[in-house]
This record gives sequence, structure tokens and C-alpha cells, in this order.
Amino acid sequence: MRNFKVEAEGAKFEFISMHVREVKAFQVYVIHEGVRRRFHMQRDVVGDFKITNKDHCPTEYHKAEELLSKAIKIYGNKSEREVVQ
Repeated sequence: MRNFKVEAEGAKFEFISMHVREVKAFQVYVIHEGVRRRFHMQRDVVGDFKITNKDHCPTEYHKAEELLSKAIKIYGNKSEREVVQ
């Protein structure tokens, strides 16, 4: 699993993997109104990633949940070597 960054909804999100063997959950950081905010995204039973603690995620980013889930599926499971090649 790898850590990565993406831009969505006009903000930069940093994803930090919370598991080593498989993609299950990420700590997600975003700067909102000058403050670094952290929330979690976790894989559900169908394999999509959902914001688990919406009260910690700024409301305007809730609508980006599906996009952030897709980013995890694309970038979260690649090793550093796969990304460089």
C-alpha cells in the first residue's frame, strides 16, 4: 500500500495508508480555512471507500467521497516502483 496525494474540489488531499497488507483504510489530510484537518476513509463491504467520521471532514468535501474513493482504488494499491515506471 502506498501513500499519495490528489487534488479534488479545489483542495489537495493527502492519503496515508493505515494497513500494510491490503487496502482497507486511510487517514486523509486536507487544509481547510488554513487548518490541517484529518478524517478517515474505510473500505465498505462492496469495496468502495467511505468517509467514516463525517464530522471531522469539512462539509464541502462530502460530495467528493466517490471521487476520493476512486483515487484510493487507483493509487492506493500501487507500490512506489509501479508509480515510478
